[in-house]
Amino acid sequence: MKNKIKNILLWLAVFPASLAGMVLSSFLWHLIHNLTAGRYIDLNSWLNIIYVELVSNLIAGFVFVLIAYKIAPNNKKITAIIFTAFLILISGASLFIVNYMTKEYFTNIGIIGTIAGSIICCIGIYKGDFDKKLS
Repeated sequence: MKNKIKNILLWLAVFPASLAGMVLSSFLWHLIHNLTAGRYIDLNSWLNIIYVELVSNLIAGFVFVLIAYKIAPNNKKITAIIFTAFLILISGASLFIVNYMTKEYFTNIGIIGTIAGSIICCIGIYKGDFDKKLS
């Protein structure tokens, strides 16, 4: 009974924890970039904007799937696939909204980065890269 309650609580925590990790990782990347490279490059240059958007969203997509995989109590690889598919669907909807409603074309770079990050993480999970224990 105790194990069953633990599993239910873990399943309830998977999505909120993944979402929180995604937001936090993106925020941390922006902070680290501004404290290091941001001191030496023009923060308003196009190249910097593209670089920051791409990398922060790549990390965010990666972390979203990785946290779901790590927290899920069972069916971890299936959970990674579901979360990757979910992120791709949401990102696809975002592409539509960005391109046809708001015309914010720079955001496409971030959306593509999010999709790529989640797919890279899912592939790494299936290859077994995250199964090894760190010692």
